[in-house]
Order: sequence, then structure tokens, then C-alpha cells
Amino acid sequence: MSSVCIVTGGGGARIGSGICRALVAKGWTVVVADQDLASATAVADEARAAGGNAVPMALDVTDAESVRDVVAATVAEFGRLDALVNSAGVGLRGAGAEATPEEFDRLHAINYRGPWTCIKEAVPAMVEGGGGSIVNIGSVHAAGAAETFTLYAGTKAALAALTRGTARDYGRQGIRCNIVHPGAVESRGNGHLLSEFVASRQMLPTAVEAIDIGNAVAFLVSPEARSITGVELYVDAGATAMLFSNGFTD
Repeated sequence: MSSVCIVTGGGGARIGSGICRALVAKGWTVVVADQDLASATAVADEARAAGGNAVPMALDVTDAESVRDVVAATVAEFGRLDALVNSAGVGLRGAGAEATPEEFDRLHAINYRGPWTCIKEAVPAMVEGGGGSIVNIGSVHAAGAAETFTLYAGTKAALAALTRGTARDYGRQGIRCNIVHPGAVESRGNGHLLSEFVASRQMLPTAVEAIDIGNAVAFLVSPEARSITGVELYVDAGATAMLFSNGFTD
């Protein structure tokens, strides 16, 4: 049987679905877990139409019972859990001090507590199966201060710390944990802004696509990455490396 991976936020139009497509193409069985079950179903249907194996599941990463149910259902259906990708996330724009407490709490509940909850529930299943791999999806904003991204960047920096700690906590039990930091990812409607970003803020002349993030994740969960853990991987066409000379703008 193929290896099994849960992708939270897997129904997302950009990065989440790109990760699912890349994993399915590598022969993984993918649980497309998303709060929007219709979107998760569409991604899973596309994967099956292409000859892959994917199932949709409803998941609210802020609800521990929902997370527990998805992990249990995955193990019950497939008999194993080999990998977890924490892709679910939300953004928040504006100066940090201008956010409301409710906005702050929601941002942290989804972007930081959500991945922690998923890790907490997935680790026992992975340990029982002899090990596994966790990949968190961060952001280039974790590396620097960009205008209007203060609180969002904070959650991604915290997620990077959680990644390193998880790698340390469970490495001896055969669990690896890494984080991928996407740069500006191409999507419908951001062509003009992205072209400007590519021209002035990247080393490479081409836009980062969702499948590029997916391919990085697929490598990190694979046996070929068996000695890689606690690592932050920037998939940003060189944007972070230019931070110190040009800085980030939105």
C-alpha cells in the first residue's frame, strides 16, 4: 500500500491543492483535509481522475476533536499515517497594534495552535507506525519585517520554532519535522503585482507556482530526505536572500 499523508488546508486554491497534486503524482495516498469540504472534494476528485488516490475529509484545525477525528478516520481507513502537512492558514494585513484581540486570537488559533494540535494528534499514530514526516507551511515573512504583515509574520516565525522543537522532541522516535517558506505564489488575479515583485524582489525571473511548493513538500516527506529534519526551506526564487539588499514590500 502507498504511503499516506494528511494535508490540512488541502482544498486551498493555491498552495494546498498544489501540495496535494504533487504528492498524488509521487504515488502518495492523500487525505485532502479542509474546512471547506466542497473544495476538498474537488481536489480529491481531480486527483482520482488523474489516476491518483485521494479522499476528502472535513477538518477544522481550531477544533481538537475535529483533528482527532480526521487522524482516527485516516488510520482506520488506510491502517497507517506516514506524513502530515500543515498547510491550513489565514492572513492578516495591517499594523500590528491596529488589530483587534479577536483578529489576533483567530490568526494564532489557525496559524499556530492549529498546526500544534495536528502534530499533537498525528504523532502517536506515526510513532506506532515506526516514524513519519511532518512539514509545516510557513512564509518568507517569518524572516523579516514587511509593512502590514507584523502579526502574520509572528505566527510563521513561531511555527518555525515549533518545527525545530518538534524535530528535536521526536527525532529519536523516527519522526522528522521541517518547514517550507513559500514566497509570492502565482494565482489568478495577482498577475500585475506578481510581475512587479518578480522584476524587483526575486533573484530568479520566473514566478513561484503552487506546484513548486508541492514538489518541495513531496521531497521532504520522501525517503530521499531521511536525514533532513529541523530545516527551514525557502521556496521563493531567491526573494529572501534579496531582503538584506532591497527589503520586502507588499
